[in-house]
Amino acid sequence: MKQEILVREAKSSDKEAVLRFCEQTFEWGDYIADVWDYWLTDPTGKIFVATDKDTPVGIVHVTILKTGEAWLEGARTAPEYRRKGVASLLNKACIEFAVEKGAKIARLITDSTNVVAQAALAKLGFSQISDWALMELDGCRLEASENVRWAEKSDVDDVLRYFDGSECFRKSAGLYTILFRWMTLDSKALERFIERKMALVYEKSSKIQGLLMFDDTVKWAWRKNSVQTCYIDGNFIAALNLGRALKRHCYNEGIAKIYGTMCNHTPLLEAFSELGFVNHNHTELVYEKRLV
Repeated sequence: MKQEILVREAKSSDKEAVLRFCEQTFEWGDYIADVWDYWLTDPTGKIFVATDKDTPVGIVHVTILKTGEAWLEGARTAPEYRRKGVASLLNKACIEFAVEKGAKIARLITDSTNVVAQAALAKLGFSQISDWALMELDGCRLEASENVRWAEKSDVDDVLRYFDGSECFRKSAGLYTILFRWMTLDSKALERFIERKMALVYEKSSKIQGLLMFDDTVKWAWRKNSVQTCYIDGNFIAALNLGRALKRHCYNEGIAKIYGTMCNHTPLLEAFSELGFVNHNHTELVYEKRLV
């Protein structure tokens, strides 16, 4: 009998079946078990499941990160149901939900090594817009930096003008990240980082020539004494000094680890390598689909 794959919203009773086919997604397992309950009650999103005779054989989570921007994540298909149109059906449900919520753009990521997913995304109408490197540093120490200070609200317009000519901003597609979600970096987002004292600027000759934004959500999500860089901009010298200032801040605050996430831009990678960060040697590719 021909299988009929249907898509519906997830129910709490789907959890066990879903986790069974997510056990070995990666070499280390999967994170779906850690986020299932949160995703299921997400006030701005939905988990959709593809089912065969009402048994889950695929899932994806879609959420609205900010006005007009949808984020898709956690797409999984049971091995025996791959290449049977499951991903297309789940994607269709996500896009319909996103449009209903007023989203004009849908984004997601995939690993640079996952060529199968990249080909599938192209067929679904997504285009790669940015490439982000992942680096890590264990243990921070006091380091001297030059021309770096905490950003202030009065800097916002100057930073936005700086972005106009920034190669990093162009390569970043104007996005920043928290954990593994990417959003538009606009004035409101910048102000939030400044208010939380999580934005550093590199200023020379009375001109802003670099920016580093960081966040501590990783501490709560991964239960590690850590922070993550969310956006870095500047040439090698600017990035080097911004990184030194962040290391000093983390040392003073007793923060043990920094996850360095930045656009795949050579001056940034070289600066953070000199700072002692270890490169994962693979990147995260951000894909986007215009919905209107």
